[in-house]
Amino acid sequence: MKKLTFKEVVLRFVLVLAAVLVFTFFDWIVHSSSIYLSVPGFYYKNKIFYGTLLAFLSSLVLRKLPIVKQSLFTTLITVGLLQIRYVLYGYPLYFHVIVLLEHFIFLWASSYMALKLLYRIN
Repeated sequence: MKKLTFKEVVLRFVLVLAAVLVFTFFDWIVHSSSIYLSVPGFYYKNKIFYGTLLAFLSSLVLRKLPIVKQSLFTTLITVGLLQIRYVLYGYPLYFHVIVLLEHFIFLWASSYMALKLLYRIN
């Protein structure tokens, strides 16, 4: 088993953060598109902090999986746990239906690209 280096961990973190920032940008576009999907400003700060933390830890644990599976499971874990937070905030059901789907699509696409780039660099 290959030992994980500090450089690889830092690079993975930076790329996961970049993926979460891209994901958050597209999420902002969706939330800005309708008054029914609007959220307070702290929503994005929390998404960046917790999304990066969850996605980074998930990707470390799942790093032995192929890129497609790794990005899929990392996305499922991250989006699922973020969605639980939003349920606890009390957002309405239609909000969750729309947001869950767009979160999954945008985070999967950005995390897949970030992991693809990570494996090309290493």
